[in-house]
Amino acid sequence: MPRGDDPDAPLRLIKPNPPRLSDIMEIVREIEASGRFSNYGPVNERLERALVRDLFGDVGACVTVGNATLGLMLAIRQAVGAADPRRRYALMPAFTFAATAQAALWCGLTPLLCDIDPETWLAAPGAEDALAARYGEEIAVVVPCTTFGAPIDAAHYDRLSRTTGAAVVVDAAAAVGSRDEAGLTPGAGQAWPSVYSMHATKPFATLEGGFVYAADPEPIRALRAMANFGFAAGRSASLPGLNAKLNEVTAAMGLVQLDRLAAAVRHREVLAASYRALLPDLAVQRSTAAVQAHVFLPALLPRGGRSERDDVIRRALSAGIEIGTYYDPHLGAQPYFQQTCRAGPLPVAEDVGGRMLSLPLHDTMTMEDVHRVADVLREICR
Repeated sequence: MPRGDDPDAPLRLIKPNPPRLSDIMEIVREIEASGRFSNYGPVNERLERALVRDLFGDVGACVTVGNATLGLMLAIRQAVGAADPRRRYALMPAFTFAATAQAALWCGLTPLLCDIDPETWLAAPGAEDALAARYGEEIAVVVPCTTFGAPIDAAHYDRLSRTTGAAVVVDAAAAVGSRDEAGLTPGAGQAWPSVYSMHATKPFATLEGGFVYAADPEPIRALRAMANFGFAAGRSASLPGLNAKLNEVTAAMGLVQLDRLAAAVRHREVLAASYRALLPDLAVQRSTAAVQAHVFLPALLPRGGRSERDDVIRRALSAGIEIGTYYDPHLGAQPYFQQTCRAGPLPVAEDVGGRMLSLPLHDTMTMEDVHRVADVLREICR
């Protein structure tokens, strides 16, 4: 997949590659002929069926949403229901994107931030257990994250849910394209809802969009009504609701992109493997995924802290390489969340965030691009 760019041009960290409008014109003409542009139209129905079939082994159901943040807000609100007012916390990792905490706050909950595992970069089970022991029945929902597309330990969250009585909603925004040994997406077969992103920056790129999946179709039916102003029947609200529906044109892009997803993920996996071979001194994420969808390649400098890391990023940029720092600062270090969240000790999130490099990795990159990045990083770190 050559870039077709000047090889000396700056190499971007993320380069969105959604389907071109010209790729979906046949479906757009169908949309125009149907007169249905939103409100769970026929193209959206096709996309939902295809997602369940291709990603989840044709088990369960899903509902599309305008973006994954809306999906999280709906799923968390549904999961906690008319919760006991004592249950006011949403337990989640500090090392994740701001949307996870914002969704919980919009649902009237206080994010309770836990530390992460130093190798998987997922929420650390010991840190979750310690906060569960301290806050117990005050926890309304646990929100694990499939950090960088890595699967979570479902058995652990089954146990944690039983221990605390809390609901579980998975932030699986980055997991579309990741697969287990059976070829299924993380979350397949799980009763609790998982929320996925179709944002332009993801391997499964549309414009904006997302979907919520669960093996049990019943919560999905309720979420569909909640995403349509709480209208379960007719135009009379019977549930808490908002407008989270996906439009038909974006659904058409999702149908086209779904056919391209496997090839895009394979290409990114090849590039990621080359990065790992060329830069053995950088620590990479330990994951149980058989195939992992990469938005970029996250890796840790072996030593130093933010000042050293930031110097690497500045010098790489001067050499035409854009490198990011996902997720730094972590949630516990962001001003708004310092005011609105509670947190346990976060030493690993602080250390990992301070050494994190997010290396370019996208559909139009070539092996030559990977070698270019690796050569620059080796020269800087020498």
